[in-house]
Amino acid sequence: MNDTPLIELRDLSFSHAGEQTLAHISLSVAASEFIAIIGPSGCGKSTLLRLVSGLLMPSSGEVLVGGKPVTGPGLDRAMVFQDYSLFPWSNCQDNIVLALEQARPDLSRAERRQIADDYLAMVGLANCGRKLPGELSGGMRQRAAIARALAMNSPILLMDEPFGALDAITRARQQDMLLEIWQAGGSLKKTVLFVTHDVDEALILAGRVIVLGVCPGHVAADVPVDLPRPRSRGNSIASSQFRELRERLLHELDSAVARQLEAAQENQEGSGI
Repeated sequence: MNDTPLIELRDLSFSHAGEQTLAHISLSVAASEFIAIIGPSGCGKSTLLRLVSGLLMPSSGEVLVGGKPVTGPGLDRAMVFQDYSLFPWSNCQDNIVLALEQARPDLSRAERRQIADDYLAMVGLANCGRKLPGELSGGMRQRAAIARALAMNSPILLMDEPFGALDAITRARQQDMLLEIWQAGGSLKKTVLFVTHDVDEALILAGRVIVLGVCPGHVAADVPVDLPRPRSRGNSIASSQFRELRERLLHELDSAVARQLEAAQENQEGSGI
């Protein structure tokens, strides 16, 4: 059995414009794990995801995927952003086909279109392939972005607050959709890193929750979520274990915010403000 983590962060730090955003983060993620990353604003959640994606390079330490250092973006990592990142001038099908031209140059255009249609149907957009992103609701655009990421067939799915801009009802439906797809197993059971501000969302979806602290960003807690699978929203939220985990994570977040405020106050006092 291969015990090598699919994703490994080794003493990872990142600084920008002279300010340290992340410090000494070490984390191992096994294949097919679903990891949620939460933390106060400014703790570096999105930065961490971009380091794994290869869109940013660490100031020190390293990111390994499949045991190999990440030196830039790769087809083994698909990313879903909060703002959808769909080309507004291309319809939903063509947005996926364009991505597949890079990921699967061996396929014919007809085969790419069929794959695009299959994944759009999987996320409930079977009749939307010819529609432009601007003709869709926010929730539908995000489903199209998820379909594009899944169509890439990358083993790793990086999701940066994908449901953060949605209303509560649409957000719940998107969570249910993602949970159903991931729990279906097979090639759809990606290794997922999912950034969110929502504790309930993290607990409904993930098998582990990483809490990032601040000043600078660091791993403040690594909390296993032992809720039984396959999960449903109703069964999860109704359980006493869910409530206990929720209280623990809220406590960890409160502690992180308190440390952030203390550090800010010390900086003000030190600068004579």
